[in-house]
Amino acid sequence: MKYLPFERITYRTDLSEQEVMARLSGFVEPKKYGFGNIHTKEYEGSVGDKHFEINRIIKGRNSFIPQINGNIQKSNGETQINITMKLHWIVFAFLIFWCGFIIYSLITTLTIEDLKSLDFFLPTFMILFVYAITMYGFKSESKKSMEYLEKNFEAKKIVNKY
Repeated sequence: MKYLPFERITYRTDLSEQEVMARLSGFVEPKKYGFGNIHTKEYEGSVGDKHFEINRIIKGRNSFIPQINGNIQKSNGETQINITMKLHWIVFAFLIFWCGFIIYSLITTLTIEDLKSLDFFLPTFMILFVYAITMYGFKSESKKSMEYLEKNFEAKKIVNKY
């Protein structure tokens, strides 16, 4: 999904399912809430039996950081790790609401007879700006996570085209 804040990736590795889970547990710590938390690992979230929900720990703030969901399964003598990266549901809901409001104002502006160039330009610019910062924030972090997971699982990445 090149133009959307969404990624679906499959990794294939020669490691066993248990080795993948052990490596995953090695760089994921439980989610901590509150201020001033000291993190000792690269990712936070939960790791279950052949399933995980994690996100990268960063310095600073990025509302568009990918939420990574994955499952691990055996396939043809290899271990397959299926991963989905998407925006947090609250961020996604806010973006839908915000863009919907801007589109509504743009449509309202277009129905007014004396259309001024600024009346059309400003909402259009706002939509393009929010798209650009969303995609930059999401894709830059998803790329880092894809490279990190590929390296730590000693895996080959297969990007799904749907």
